[in-house]
This record gives sequence, structure tokens and C-alpha cells, in this order.
Amino acid sequence: MVHGLQLLRGALASFSVSLGQVRDIDAGLLVGAIFLVFLSGFAAPLIKRAFGARRGLLILTAALAFLRVAEQLSGTVDARLAVEVVGVAVWLCFLPLAVIASFDRLRSDSSPVGLSGDTASASPLFAILLGLMLDTAIKAAFGTLDPGFSTGLPALLTTLGVGGITLTLVLWLWRDRTDDQIPDNPPVSAFCLGAALALHTLIFQNLAHHSVLIGWNLPAVSAWLLAANTLALLVTLKLSQRGYETPRWLTLLAAVALIACAAPPPDSVVAAVIALIVPAASAVLLASALAPGGAGGRGWFATGLGLLAIPLILVGWYAHYEIEVPVPQPLFPLIGAALVVVAAASRLRRPATDAASEVERGFALKSIRSQPAAAGVLALALLLGLFPLYQQVAWKSPAPAVDNPTQLRLTTYNIHQGFDLDGLPSLERIADVLESHQPDVIALQEVPRGWVVNGSVDALSWLTQRLEMHSAWGPAADDFWGNAVLSRFPIVAVEHRPMPNNSAIRFNRAYLLVTLDVQGRLIRVVATHLHHIQRERQHRMPQVVELIEEVDWTRPTILLGDLNAQRHHAELRMLLESGLQTSSIPVPTYPSNRARRQIDHVLWTDHFALSEFKTIPTTASDHLPLTAVLSVPDGIE
Repeated sequence: MVHGLQLLRGALASFSVSLGQVRDIDAGLLVGAIFLVFLSGFAAPLIKRAFGARRGLLILTAALAFLRVAEQLSGTVDARLAVEVVGVAVWLCFLPLAVIASFDRLRSDSSPVGLSGDTASASPLFAILLGLMLDTAIKAAFGTLDPGFSTGLPALLTTLGVGGITLTLVLWLWRDRTDDQIPDNPPVSAFCLGAALALHTLIFQNLAHHSVLIGWNLPAVSAWLLAANTLALLVTLKLSQRGYETPRWLTLLAAVALIACAAPPPDSVVAAVIALIVPAASAVLLASALAPGGAGGRGWFATGLGLLAIPLILVGWYAHYEIEVPVPQPLFPLIGAALVVVAAASRLRRPATDAASEVERGFALKSIRSQPAAAGVLALALLLGLFPLYQQVAWKSPAPAVDNPTQLRLTTYNIHQGFDLDGLPSLERIADVLESHQPDVIALQEVPRGWVVNGSVDALSWLTQRLEMHSAWGPAADDFWGNAVLSRFPIVAVEHRPMPNNSAIRFNRAYLLVTLDVQGRLIRVVATHLHHIQRERQHRMPQVVELIEEVDWTRPTILLGDLNAQRHHAELRMLLESGLQTSSIPVPTYPSNRARRQIDHVLWTDHFALSEFKTIPTTASDHLPLTAVLSVPDGIE
């Protein structure tokens, strides 16, 4: 599960950035290609027929471990994408087999030493939920940056370690021969598995998503979400002792909770409650839906078809930013929640007194008594809880600024969602570039904070910690993607304003007003990212008018951002004619490998004087960072 979830995020990022943005492949073709990859789940019964359910599952598990290591070591976009596509296809075959394979250990002469005695089986649901929990813990340990998106030694060692553990377990389990204890088919209601995984990926296990909505720092959110996962595992253990015959009232309560939690929360308190209860609610519903017992071979088809809910929900959600989608964006999570609820409700028709079959009892973990099992889960939770505890202890406060500065070093940088010119993950390279030049104030554009198609990373939190700076957030496209300002000086006021013509464009824009205390002198920084389609200047004009008319330019103010306009364009001339100043010599900033156009700008009021204006050579993004050094007169108060 851990390997598959990481490969899924990597593949979606490669499709979105490497193919969609860098190579500019048509969005319709990309969507079609993604759905073709997700048809792989229909091959699961063929693998069962060829190898048996249990051995087929072990083969796929070993393949996922190798593919995950290969992704980590891939040095080119094409190699990485190929590995990720194959990895997702293998994972999609793995999931239907995981639903039916319980690794029963029976009293027999072939049982490994020390395992004879009562039946002890590992529930598929328990394994799936544990995989989600471990994946969340790993992301927490790396500050929401997937190991596959990092080139550092700790990420490589983690990937090799998890892969090594996986292969060791596969070799150990290979000795058992228990396919005769495995059901022939997954239950038809297992069609909800894809919808549930999509919801967990998009929202419920998304650390960055929760961090933005709840407003806590990453260690606190990590601990909260791991506690929620622990509760879900304990609920699963309790239900397993009943043969997964979930009480009707509990199923109804969980259904209401899941539907309610799929809607956007109205405030941070509700967001925190949702993060805590929804894993347990999902576990209750999945316990019913994934309980053994199906209707002939239709379970394979239903499960394979249900896996298409993953691209339906995830691609449907993000396609709104590129193309016209007939379904409103907030409905996609609700559709996923409804599929899970319908699947669980379909199993309630079984009589409550209907005894579980011998196979069903094999799934019930019946030999694991509640106290030892619960103690094991809690011990695991405490172990994983060391990650957020370590994060909290190691959490960095902003480094002190230079005393009595006479100059401000400012940088504006479109970070391309944390990907380089070719579309490879590059957040670490971006941080290296910024660290090497030590700017006092940084305006960032295209900052993702939980977008799955960007790897579900909280780029703002990660960069703030890495650079040890104060930060201010300005959502634009939605709450989880926009502009940011980092500062070595304290931030005393933050104001976020949407652009007035967002109803006329698909990708919402905004601007951020940040007031800095520069050793007792108040300086305002305005950060923005104007409409990006070059030929649609008519959409940038109202945005420029908004900036000119709504910002108080009589105060010491600096404007930084990706304005998507050059010096000779009317929108930039309007800013200069309003009294703002910039370098007299244009400095090209785009594209980063052979910059020909300056579309990133630093402009300032006449309170400042320019002493340096240049770009920093790097291909860590498709833009070059633009740096200006401005003298700060003593008279500014």
C-alpha cells in the first residue's frame, strides 16, 4: 500500500507537470491516457488464475518494492514516468487481490515454526488502513515531501529500507500455501475501494490539506492525523471480532459522517473534527463493504470498475482548472463518499443473525484477543508518533534578521509547483538556490499546499522550515495553491485579496499584501501572479487596475511577482505610469534555460533606490529567480 500510494502521487505529478505543462500535451489526451492506465485493475483475475491469489499478491508486492526503488533512482523524466505508469498498473492489480487474500495461518504440518495453533489471519482492511497510516507517517517524517520527490540520502535510505522490509516479508510469507482458504472472488461491494482511496488521497490522509484548513503547524497536524488513524485501526479490530457484521446504527452514523466530511469545512474547528473522525467512519463502512462473500465472478468486474473512481475523482477535481467540466468541483468528493456509503448499505441486507462462513471467520482475526491486538496497535501508534514528536522538537523558528539593515535583498520566484524545467521534482534545488543568495524577502508563485497532482506537498511549510523564515500565505486558484511571501523580518500584518475578474477566468488569481517590520520601519510588500495566458491580455488589465487603485502606493511599498507581461505591454506600462519604478534595463527571466522575456518583475515606490538587479542562473524551475537590492532610507517610518 505504501509503495502504491507513493507511485500514484508520482505518476499523477508526472502526467500533470511533465506531460501537461512542460510538453503541453492536450488535456483530453492526458485524461484518456490516465484512464487507460487505470483499466489495469481488470487484469487481477488473470493473475489469480495464473499464480493463485496469495502468490500472485506476493509477486505484485515484490514488484511494487522494486518499482518504487527504480522510481527513486530514475534520473530522467521519461524513465521516471515509465516506472510510475508500470507501478500504478501493478498496484491496481494488487488491490483486488488484497481484498481477498488474508494470509490465513492454519494449524498444519506446513505451518512455520511457532505459528501452529489457533487460526490467526491478517485482515485485508486492516492492512489497507495500516498502509494509509504508514504512508502518512513517512510523509510527516519528510515534512510532506514524498521520498520519491527527494534526492537526499535520507529519502534513498528510507526507500531502500521500506523496500527491503517488503521483500523480506514476501520471502517469509512465500513458504505458506493457503490459497485454498482464500475466497474465489472479491465481494461485488468492493467497487467502493477505488472511491475510498481517492478520498483518502485527495483529502482525508492529505497532511498539507489538513494543515491549511486547521491552521496548525505540521507536527501538530501529523500527530492529530496519526491519532485518527490509530482510532480507525482499533475500530477495525473491534469489528473484526464480529466477523465484520457491522451494527446497522454504526453504519448509518458512519455514512452520515462520511458524507458530511466530504463537503468543505466551514471553519478550522470543524476541519480538525473531520480529520479526527473520518478515518474511523471510513473504516466502519469499508469493514462492511469488504467483508468476504460475493456474487460469482462479478466481484472482479465490480472491483476493477470501481478502481476507475480514482482517476474520476482526482482528475475530475483538478481538470476544473484547465477545461470545462460539466460536474461542479465540490461534487467529486461527495460522489466518492456516496459510492462508499452505497457499497456498505448493500451489505446490510444480510440478516444480522447470519453466521459467517468458515472463510469469513478466517478474516475475523478471531485468535487475536482484543487486549493484545489493541496494545499492538497502540504501540505502533506511539512508535509512529515519534515522527511528529521529533518534528516538534526540531521545529525551527525564523532566524534573526540583520540588525539595522540599509539594504533589502528581494527575490521573486515562480517555483513551477516545485518542479524543474523538465518536470522533475526540484523543491530541494529551489531551496538550495534561495539559500545560496540569502534574500531578505521572497515572493513565491505557484506554491502548492496539498495538491495531489503536485505530490501532496506543503511547499510553503517545507520551504519556511528549510530557509528558517517568517511566512505569509495567499491562496489563489483555491485554498491549497497560490502565492506566498517569506521574510527574515517579522510580519506584522497580512491581507489577502482576490482579483476582481476571477469569474471571467478559469484559474483564480489574487494578491497578497504583507507589512514587514524592518527594524522599526514598516515596509509593505505586494505579491501577485497575474493571468498566465499570454494572448489574453484583456484579463490582466482589470488585475493591474485593481493593484493601482486598491493599494496605497503613498506608503513605502514593493511589488513582486510573475506579471506575465513585458515592458512594452500596456499592463506593465500602466504600473510604471502610476509612479512605480523598476530597473531601466530589462532582465529576461523566462524560460530558465534560455531566457528571452522578462515576465517576472520587481517594482517599487520612490522611497527606495536600486543598487542591484539580476537573475540567478538555474533550471530548478521554468522561471529564473529575479533579485533586486534596494536601499532603505533612514527616513522611512
